[in-house]
Amino acid sequence: MGSITPREGFDFGAQLNLQDPKDRELLCFVLSQALYGEATGVYCGKSLYAAQSLEAARFYLRQARQELNHLELFADIFRSLELQPVPAHWVIKLLSAHNNYYPLKVLMEHAFGEGMVLDIFRDVLLQVLPDDDPRIPDIKKKLAVVCKEEEEHIAWGEKETMRLMQVSPWLRWPFYGILEWQMLLAPQVAWAVGRMGVDHPILKRLPAFVGAVQKKLWKQGQALGIVPGERPGLPTRLFAMTWAVLLFLRSQFARSHSRLEKNYLSELGFTPETP
Repeated sequence: MGSITPREGFDFGAQLNLQDPKDRELLCFVLSQALYGEATGVYCGKSLYAAQSLEAARFYLRQARQELNHLELFADIFRSLELQPVPAHWVIKLLSAHNNYYPLKVLMEHAFGEGMVLDIFRDVLLQVLPDDDPRIPDIKKKLAVVCKEEEEHIAWGEKETMRLMQVSPWLRWPFYGILEWQMLLAPQVAWAVGRMGVDHPILKRLPAFVGAVQKKLWKQGQALGIVPGERPGLPTRLFAMTWAVLLFLRSQFARSHSRLEKNYLSELGFTPETP
């Protein structure tokens, strides 16, 4: 199962020097955000409880195992590079937060969130880690495996998002509003990273990278049927963004509810008899 939107790569044209304290600080910040994101894999437990189908349950079971493996993998990378993790940025915490309202969880965590995670793993880490360091080839092999699994998570999120919008077409507008909020929040992390060194050859390319990520996000929204071909005017955007905020606030009071014990017979291919 592949993503419905191909994700073109980005060329930074430079690599880090792991002997430079500033470069090590930069790498530590990026890896720390990844480590936090993988730690949120524990949310798969709640997702499995609330799975709406056997297909969803199988996905979350597989994802939980993969996320826990990723967590240990990134911990190994920190130890290998002799780095100490730092706290996650507030935007990463917000984008990685679990949502008990299933449609928002699928869109924000899988389709959009893990899509941006994949961009960071593949277009940042796999590029800027220096090949002349003997520790890096093994690290890159592990990251390549992570990237492949992240692609599976994105594909699930896209497929499930489209299914949910078919069932509830009204979700399109708050989903579009969420996309606009994602477009606004992404540069905030880049701003935090950019303060580490204005003249750094990699950081100079950071605004262009953020622009490329936003472009991918927009194309993904179009492929999902969330946004039209042309960006709507300001009143329409504000309407959608307001609806998104209201739905997000409402979702904070939502509770997970199990479904499989109610529909397991039909999920297994049986025709339940009416009592």
